[in-house]
Amino acid sequence: MSVDAVVVGSGPNGLAAAAVLARAGWSVTVLERSAVAGGAVRSEELTLPGYVHDTFSAFYAILHASPVFTELGLDRRVAWARSSVPVAALTAPEQGALCHQDPARTAAGLSVLEAGDGQAWSELFRWWLDVGRPLLAAMLAPLSSAGPGVRFLRAAGPKSVLGVLKDLAEPLEAFVEERLVSEQARVLLASGASHSDVSVDSPGSTPAALVLAMVSQQLGMPVPVGGAGRLAEALVAAVEEAGGSVRTGCEVRRVVVEGGRAVGVETAEGDHVSADRAVVADVGPAQLLADLIGEDHFPPSYRNGLRRFRHGTGIFKLDLALDGPVPWLVEGLDRCSVVHVMGDLDNMARAAYEARRGLLPTEPMLIVGQQSVADPTRAPAGGHTLWLETHVPPLPREGSWVDVRQRFLDRVLDRLEAHAPGLAARVVGSAGSAPPDLEAANPNLVGGDLAGGSNALDQQLIFRPVPGWSRYATPLKGLYLCSASAHPGGGVHGMVGRNCAQRVMADARIGRLRRSRRATPR
Repeated sequence: MSVDAVVVGSGPNGLAAAAVLARAGWSVTVLERSAVAGGAVRSEELTLPGYVHDTFSAFYAILHASPVFTELGLDRRVAWARSSVPVAALTAPEQGALCHQDPARTAAGLSVLEAGDGQAWSELFRWWLDVGRPLLAAMLAPLSSAGPGVRFLRAAGPKSVLGVLKDLAEPLEAFVEERLVSEQARVLLASGASHSDVSVDSPGSTPAALVLAMVSQQLGMPVPVGGAGRLAEALVAAVEEAGGSVRTGCEVRRVVVEGGRAVGVETAEGDHVSADRAVVADVGPAQLLADLIGEDHFPPSYRNGLRRFRHGTGIFKLDLALDGPVPWLVEGLDRCSVVHVMGDLDNMARAAYEARRGLLPTEPMLIVGQQSVADPTRAPAGGHTLWLETHVPPLPREGSWVDVRQRFLDRVLDRLEAHAPGLAARVVGSAGSAPPDLEAANPNLVGGDLAGGSNALDQQLIFRPVPGWSRYATPLKGLYLCSASAHPGGGVHGMVGRNCAQRVMADARIGRLRRSRRATPR
């Protein structure tokens, strides 16, 4: 079998890359080892029949802000649901702040907590609409793209650009403390840091949390009706409708190299798929180096760079089937999509520190998803689903995950129960995954890292995945990297795949031009 491009792996980036290439007229085949396409975009009845849980990722606000969303027709291929309260953050069992779908209502609620906080939130949201959205576009775009950067500079103004960049570089706790007074409002803005491995007291922790807070305020926290699997199906449909194909249950064992160029792949069954133009890998650096490509095909500097690539903290995930709504103490959380059980900023910093140092967090930051609030199809009548993630060490110092799993699970449930007394009595089914379970289910989730690598400053932009190789090509001709381990990193937005596909096509055009010049008589 011969095609223009083979894509190894069917995560959202791999499918986005395949769809972009296929829409440009390339013949494309996606090969996926699992029985179901989608990578970390998947849903299953993990607890009881009739309860649909998102296996990995769950909420897709950033996707809705990505060009991929409309370009691949995900706005029409998927039915989306939202709740009236996209996000909330709790600093104590009876204290918290809510972000309502209506920005004015969010501001009014924050003003009750502390005079001036509502106005500060409104000013920040206006800044987002004017400057922040162009900034996000520049953050998601290929690093070589001048257009998004120029549009951001124009929106910010020449006198303000350095101030914006300073704000983004400073620790998140400093950013929120300069703007907001009440601890609840500060934690509401900072709660996005719990989705990352970068602590609130670390430089560079501001961009991701700020973007998540403002995108949630603007677009809500959308979920696919029927489960995350519906989004995966839509991405597959985008590939197939453009003429590409997606083969599941087909594990790639190695990339075939001939004459110093990647020319195809070999599967576990012994099949050979030729790639006339490109092999595009939606895999992590460890897989790329150890499993798919012999080390001799990369120069020492690139091999060493891949070995130095750091993964972030792992994720402990819990899914609960409930026979009723969560009995939160804070009013309004029964209408909320994502409840962040954080504590104060000090606890957020402490929990992140503990996870990084191999310790099970004493008071873990809990990201609690209530998809069934927005999408009642996720559970039987009267029932609800609960999806929970929290950052943990991949390998705890206290012992293996076999030894510590139950103890940490009890800690998580006790923390939830303190904020929602009576929750335990409503649990009718449960399923939990520690970091080793997540990696076993998806080899890209090394150590349970859902982001494809640390979000630390030294692993972003021109440094991701290897300094000097941030534009998707690898030193091996014809081989490209399109996983979350490449710029702009983790999260379901499809931009790594889109950007990579554009680079693949640009290189192909340059190659044709060079061949044409060599063939032209002088």
